[in-house]
Amino acid sequence: MFDSLRKKISNAIGSVVKREIEEDQPQKDASAATPARPSGEGHEPISKTVGEESENEPIIEEKNVEETVSEDNEDTKAENASAENESIEPLIGKAKKEEKMRLSLSTRLKGVFSKEVKLNETDIDNFAEELMLTLLQSDVSYETTDKFINSLRETLKSSVFESRNIRKGVSDCVRSELSKILYEGLPKEQLLKMVKSRLANGMKPVSIMFLGPNGTGKTTTMAKIAYMFKKNGVSSVFSASDTFRAAAIEQTSFHAAKIGMPVIKGSYGADPASVAFDAIEYAKAHSSDTVLIDTAGRQETNKNLLNEIKKMERVAKPDITIYVGESTAGNRIAEQVAEFLKYIKIDGIILTKLDCDAKGGNAISLADVTGLPIFFFGTGEGYEELMEFDPSFIINSLVPN
Repeated sequence: MFDSLRKKISNAIGSVVKREIEEDQPQKDASAATPARPSGEGHEPISKTVGEESENEPIIEEKNVEETVSEDNEDTKAENASAENESIEPLIGKAKKEEKMRLSLSTRLKGVFSKEVKLNETDIDNFAEELMLTLLQSDVSYETTDKFINSLRETLKSSVFESRNIRKGVSDCVRSELSKILYEGLPKEQLLKMVKSRLANGMKPVSIMFLGPNGTGKTTTMAKIAYMFKKNGVSSVFSASDTFRAAAIEQTSFHAAKIGMPVIKGSYGADPASVAFDAIEYAKAHSSDTVLIDTAGRQETNKNLLNEIKKMERVAKPDITIYVGESTAGNRIAEQVAEFLKYIKIDGIILTKLDCDAKGGNAISLADVTGLPIFFFGTGEGYEELMEFDPSFIINSLVPN
């Protein structure tokens, strides 16, 4: 997951250092290169080993001007050795040219030869433009991208990096700015803790309604939640309130049998609100802890179905309402949630099919745009493949530390 976005962010970060090296390298090669000495008429073949003296040629000390490139660079040492066969005048001329080029570079990237580096405006602008395009192409909303890039620019302008590890310094800045956005989606209280708190206060049963567009995996997600509850000593009843989609009631019944819990169902075409009401009454009579209410998938453009969900809310009075969306929907999911919010209160989001999403951008922008917490990520079809929302997991996946 996040493969595409991780690679693009890594390339964008690397481009900051790459630009520095690309502009530096030709100058280094120009000063370090030594023209081959012909071995034809009037010249003896060069066959001396490194450090061997000559009666006719001056000896150039090992610590020469070319060490300004890097004293520890093995390639430079080899070039210094071969340079002993040249006259000293051309070398001095080249050294002066090298210093001039270095000075020009230092005006663009201040402190490049010191222990600390401060990026100039051009480096920051180039990087910001590339990263902005990367995020927009990876399903991050424009609103979130713009907010992220503006904040990152200010951070980069005020940051000083180690000259030997510019890439890590820039990566740390990106990680920091991602944290500011992603932690906005962290729930104040996780779902299981929220339910147990209500139960401890005598609010039994706790009813949870699942809603969202078609095909997002609401029924499977509901079964995963029930499985998690059961493992933690919380009993559940299913309400098969999707009385519209073919085989929806059978699917809910299948999951209920697999997990080992009762399911309340009606017939296709029945009023879904009445099925939810019956399930809550059953839970009260049998002292069940929670009622998990499935609903038919509905698009945010279908006003009739959105009005129907308002009726379900009025009749069933769910304690918690969860929007189930799929990560592969792109940044359109934020628009879907915003439209649902016009009709019904939503307490949190579960983002499914994260294992199928190489881009992963809407996981970054969803909480920022909607203002809603993200409870879980769905990472597969199994009942245990439900991962609590963890900002550090996304950050480490996109920008490895």
